Amino acid sequence: MTELTTIVDGEVWATERTVWFSGVRLRARTSIMKLADDGLLIHSPAPLSEELKARIAQLGPVRWLVVPNCFHHLGTPAAAAAFPDAKVVGPPSAAAKNPALHLDLEICDPSFAAHVPELAVLPLAGVPFLDETLLYHRPTETLFGADAVLRADEHDHFTWRIASRMLGCYRRVRVPPDVKKEVANREAAAESLRALERLPVRRLVVAHGEVIDEDPVAKLLEAWKLVGVGT
Repeated sequence: MTELTTIVDGEVWATERTVWFSGVRLRARTSIMKLADDGLLIHSPAPLSEELKARIAQLGPVRWLVVPNCFHHLGTPAAAAAFPDAKVVGPPSAAAKNPALHLDLEICDPSFAAHVPELAVLPLAGVPFLDETLLYHRPTETLFGADAVLRADEHDHFTWRIASRMLGCYRRVRVPPDVKKEVANREAAAESLRALERLPVRRLVVAHGEVIDEDPVAKLLEAWKLVGVGT
């Protein structure tokens, strides 16, 4: 990763890398947000080039590295080495999968939310296979997820464009195919998603796909309704 793009001027940035998963090449996003104390939070961390590390350092001190679910953890140890003063936050399920991952706090620990009062911490219940927690950044009305939904488009690699058409997520916001098969408690998941309707969300930033800035919550809820979660 070498390029840093702006999502919200002076407050939210992102960088992308390519990853191979199940035979297709995806774009995977790491997001960076400015906190009220002028520090930074990096969401879904990944290994950094020296150039990108320097650019991020110019934005402010990195205080938090957030692992959003039990899949987006592989790059965090390298990011933690790059920013040794940052606290690593995530679900215990991610640490159980990765011996190199050390968590300073569990993501749902109330003390994390107390340290970053500008964020709402929103666990997606009922889907332990994913064990995802979304973050809502109040100053920019931005909702951050990782694999809660995805979307492919013409900017993606041909392998993912072909697969996404067969899976129904080409230019459509959908629940990832592996996730939709693993919903353990549909009512708990639906209750978690209903909480999002009470938030004024301007944009949804996910790991795989363009930023969703047109009816983001409605599109997310519709995607989950298609797999039987919500009404």
